[in-house]
Amino acid sequence: MNMKKIASVVLALALSVSVFAACGSNGNSSASSTASTESSTASTDSSTASTDSSAAATGDKIDVLNQSETMDVSVAVMTGFTAADSRVQKELEEKYNVKFNLVVLPGWADGQSQISLLMASNDMPNIMWWWTMDTEYNKWVKAGLLDDVSAYMDKYTVIRDYYNKMDPKTLFYASEADGSIYRIPGDVAEPSCENLWIRQDWLDNLNLKAPTTIEELNEVLRAFTEDDPDGNGQNDTYGLGGDGYDFRSFWPWIQSYDQTHYSRFCVDDNGVVTYGPANEGTKNWVSDVADLYAKGYITPNITQDTDRDEQMANGGFGVTYSWCAWNNPDSAPMMSFYASNPDAKWVPIDMVKGSNGNPQEDPATSAAWAYFAITNTASDPERLYATWDDMCDSDNYIARRFGIEGTDYKYDENGQYVAIVGPDSEENTSKNIGLKLFDNLMNRKDECNISNTPETTALFNKSGENSRYAAAHLVEWKDPASFESWTECSADIEAEKDQYLWGVIAGQESIDDWDNYVATLNSLGLEDVLAEANEDYAELSAQMEEYLAAHGEA
Repeated sequence: MNMKKIASVVLALALSVSVFAACGSNGNSSASSTASTESSTASTDSSTASTDSSAAATGDKIDVLNQSETMDVSVAVMTGFTAADSRVQKELEEKYNVKFNLVVLPGWADGQSQISLLMASNDMPNIMWWWTMDTEYNKWVKAGLLDDVSAYMDKYTVIRDYYNKMDPKTLFYASEADGSIYRIPGDVAEPSCENLWIRQDWLDNLNLKAPTTIEELNEVLRAFTEDDPDGNGQNDTYGLGGDGYDFRSFWPWIQSYDQTHYSRFCVDDNGVVTYGPANEGTKNWVSDVADLYAKGYITPNITQDTDRDEQMANGGFGVTYSWCAWNNPDSAPMMSFYASNPDAKWVPIDMVKGSNGNPQEDPATSAAWAYFAITNTASDPERLYATWDDMCDSDNYIARRFGIEGTDYKYDENGQYVAIVGPDSEENTSKNIGLKLFDNLMNRKDECNISNTPETTALFNKSGENSRYAAAHLVEWKDPASFESWTECSADIEAEKDQYLWGVIAGQESIDDWDNYVATLNSLGLEDVLAEANEDYAELSAQMEEYLAAHGEA
């Protein structure tokens, strides 16, 4: 499943999204992520946690490379490589004298149910992986099912140093009020990992320039729909395509207005929190998109649950908002597209300027969208953490994800990574090589992601820089599970929001009913939600300020 589909699942299950994450590799990831959960209900009594890792701070470091006793380790996995006894698994087992048992979760539809069953069973894995599940996480901590790894992090520092280098707020969102850490960020998106893409060959065929304003983009959509950009004489092209039932497909129009979002809470310069989908800016961008959809400039099935990557090879649309990692030569969606359209050319362009005059990319969250934890079934939690920390060291991470230089990959004359066996290739699976083993159980987005070309790295950096104003005006909750009014009302509010906004875009609802829509949200509890949200945000801001003062800001 591609990352847009992951985001759709997260949108249905959680308070807020991000981009999920492993956004830095082949477009099969992040960004988004939901906000993580906090401590207030989880860390009521540290004595209920399984093992107190504070004792680890005073002892000698464990030499994980010279252990005489084999340690059995069961690990819950769902993404990446999941077959047992791969080459990479055996290499790790020999290196650390461990024996891994992969507990494979069933998939996005049923994975969380299986996680809950495992956490309530006598077969709980030594390492559990999950995404969202904020309420369940708090219960696991209170029941003492997870180990506090904060002292391990101070002693074995690869994971902590990495996250502090990338964004110290990531560990803030993972930590509890008392400083304990029961869950380790598994995958965190770049600050922003998407940008606007356009068919350059279609622009050239129609003698058009890349748009720089939302008005110019609208005209390009018209031309790509009506002026036969592929020159086949058929009326078979559209301007905009995207993942179905995913509002992020419309980001160029969303970012045209201030104080708006498709799912998240907004905050103004005075610290006042509002619900983005109920703000006036949302009325504006939904109206804009509905007009384009009614004119036929957007693929009709975007209002349904369709997969953009599967549609791309058909070559039927010329603009989309998607992953920076598409710029890599080994990007699976682009490789599939060019196999069917060898003369075509997708290129990334700068975000267009909208009504607010401040072009912005869609910001990801600082919190991870997925976590993993050491459970109380681990026979030696310190050794297990120390082993995992070493596995995340730069050289070890590259070997686990990309394999052996000269065997699985090489560098070309420009020093750029070239896959011999791609991590997402059929050969990796059929030969049971195991590249991307333990994917999303600590992904690195720095120089260890060797598949990013320098141009792609620059694209990520630019997207991140061009998302900071938007990020500063969106709320990232630390403890959605303790946001009581939202927990109670969110399902009804989000269902109404999705039904109405998609209905307007599809032409089944009227934008003239906007006031009734907002009134309905209020009747479902939004007014109470916002009252609590403003109280919580003030407290959250104070906690963040205190944490960053203690840990430093990158």
